[in-house]
Amino acid sequence: MAVYTYDNLPASEEDIDFGDLERKFVVPEQEETLENVVVLDNLPVVDTGKVDKLIKTLTSKVFKKAGKVKENGFHMPMGEGARGSESKGYAFVEFETAAQAQAVIRAANGHQFGASHVLRANPFMDVEKYAEVDDAYRAPPAEPFEEREHLRSWLMDDYGRDQFATYARGELGVYWGETAQAAEQIKARSNWTESHVQWSPLGSYMGTFHLQGLVLWGGPSWSKLMRFVHPFISFADFSPSERYLVTMSSKPIDVEAVGARLGPDAAHQNPYSTADQGNSVCVWDARTGTLLRSFPLPTNDDGSPAQPAWPQFKWSPSEKYFARMAYGASISIYEAPSMGLVDKKSLKVPGVQDFSWCPQVLTEARTGAARPEMLAYWTPEDGNLPARVSLVAVPSREIVRTKNLYNVFAAALHWHPSGKMLCVRVQRFTKSKKSRFTNLEIFRTGEKEVPVDVVELKDSAMAFDWEPTEASFRFAILHTEDPTPPPTNMAGMAMATVKTSVSLYSFVRKGKLVQKEGFQLLKTLENKTARSLKWSPRGRHIVLATLRTATNGTIEFYDADFDHAAAAKSGVPGDAIALLATAEHYGVTDMEWDPSGRYVTTWVSARYHPSENGYIMWDFRGQELQQAAVDDLWQFVWRPRPESLLTEEHRREVRRDLKAYAKEFDELDERRLHAADAELMSQRRRLVSEWESWRQQVGEFLAEETDEALASGYTLPIAPDSEDLVVEEIVEEIIDEKEEVVGK
Repeated sequence: MAVYTYDNLPASEEDIDFGDLERKFVVPEQEETLENVVVLDNLPVVDTGKVDKLIKTLTSKVFKKAGKVKENGFHMPMGEGARGSESKGYAFVEFETAAQAQAVIRAANGHQFGASHVLRANPFMDVEKYAEVDDAYRAPPAEPFEEREHLRSWLMDDYGRDQFATYARGELGVYWGETAQAAEQIKARSNWTESHVQWSPLGSYMGTFHLQGLVLWGGPSWSKLMRFVHPFISFADFSPSERYLVTMSSKPIDVEAVGARLGPDAAHQNPYSTADQGNSVCVWDARTGTLLRSFPLPTNDDGSPAQPAWPQFKWSPSEKYFARMAYGASISIYEAPSMGLVDKKSLKVPGVQDFSWCPQVLTEARTGAARPEMLAYWTPEDGNLPARVSLVAVPSREIVRTKNLYNVFAAALHWHPSGKMLCVRVQRFTKSKKSRFTNLEIFRTGEKEVPVDVVELKDSAMAFDWEPTEASFRFAILHTEDPTPPPTNMAGMAMATVKTSVSLYSFVRKGKLVQKEGFQLLKTLENKTARSLKWSPRGRHIVLATLRTATNGTIEFYDADFDHAAAAKSGVPGDAIALLATAEHYGVTDMEWDPSGRYVTTWVSARYHPSENGYIMWDFRGQELQQAAVDDLWQFVWRPRPESLLTEEHRREVRRDLKAYAKEFDELDERRLHAADAELMSQRRRLVSEWESWRQQVGEFLAEETDEALASGYTLPIAPDSEDLVVEEIVEEIIDEKEEVVGK
């Protein structure tokens, strides 16, 4: 401020110059933010006369539900082109708020605009950020090599044991599966997970769920391998070869809240950007922990949130494609790792109810060339249009095979693990629509032109399971005359049993004794109470179990290849199916085979049954191996194994020399038992030795105390060297007792 004296005073206060004070003390106005500006790319190139029409179309169809454009907020650069003045294919759009801009980015990014334009939307602030990047390349500093532990080291166990995990009383433990003795604990920790535990498909990782996200563990030391930040995570799902990971949360992502929770280093830890705001499903690279893309939960036709299904995405066997279904409308197929929509548009399937990928990449029988990957879906009846099952090649979207179905109530898709058979379990109404029955429409996808076999059942099917071998494409189906489910208690346990039957079928080829090839009934097991059935991972053996029933816990073990001689003599293939054992497990809620197919575990989960929680391990013949009571057992899950590297020739050699291998394994088991006994005897000897050592120390201490007492003049009641000690004891004994009342 200027220096004023009496001679140069201003005429009024308004004439005083406060400029220097304002520059020093007054806070300048904040610069207007650009977070509400969106860069819209891949727009159609139009001339000057069509600019207003393009802006109107974008505003009414793309931005209408997401955000409101400010007045004069649409800036579309123009340039000289072949048709004179025309747009450059991009625009800057200014919205009223930053939140609206984020909503527009989610709605417009990837939007199919016209036949040949897929819009790309990005925050304008990202453009500024990338513009400030130095043009000169600077190599990142070399990071020191850190050797990682072998993620499949457990496969090298000398005894060929499998591992399993249990979650009970807030403690997660990993164990070696033992047969003749209690399971050996490998690792256990309280609060290791907050909800449940999940293995990856090949067993390389163990995932634990936390409020902040998912953590993967593995290796011999069970160290933390990767952390995925996804608050309030509910589910996780791996791709078949464990390269990708999909996570889902019931709460949408809040980028600022994630950053605040991570702390001051959030810029380096927060995997999300503004484009992920509000999404709920994330796709990650499982090896590096990189977020590849996030997706919102699907919505209904009216824009309301749809009931979320899991898994949200289903993977093709090659992991090149993954897809999810908009219920009743379309199937969106994406390509990995680019995460882009195949052909930039979804597969329109009005009414679609379910879909499933073929689990293997099939090959041509003559040339051995790989065939395109394939998925199957079904749609219900709609007016005069019948229900339909379709097989579609990906990515060409060519229809491989389709079949119409009538009077359909529901359907389920069951692929054989080889991918060469697809069973569509169709629930159908009778003509009166008073009862239901089941048809099995079996597509032979491994053959030319995909022929279809039909197996008719008189009653309603409850469960279906393929035998996981290709020898005869056998399957088992659980069915009942009364499909009405029994009443259940509050925990979901059935209060009564339902009479069921189990039928086993096998595929037979045309030959001298077979006039028509197709699926033949082997045997029907009647008057059962089973509610679940499961083939062994190695085939041949099957277990029927009455699960989650308060009044029954029957478990039956069958061998489908038991007596071939009897079957050949009678001419009935079903005679080879034999009951090996019947057992009882009260309150049993779950059942699972181990990966080797040698053992079956049944357990009582606290989720359904409040008491007598624990598990029983059986061999494939139904003999009980061990039983463990585990209070509040919530989960029991075997660790999966990757596919064997042995060729079919090597497997034949093993089967041929099985007796020699069996003898070697018996000797190894005997040594283990002796080793366990020797360890027990060694422990007992150690305890006796510790006791003797303690006695000797106490004896020496008492001797020293006695010598000191004698030296100080203390006289012992008996001579120290006296060998005899006389103890006098007075005993009083009442011979007789009599009471008299004396009068006063």
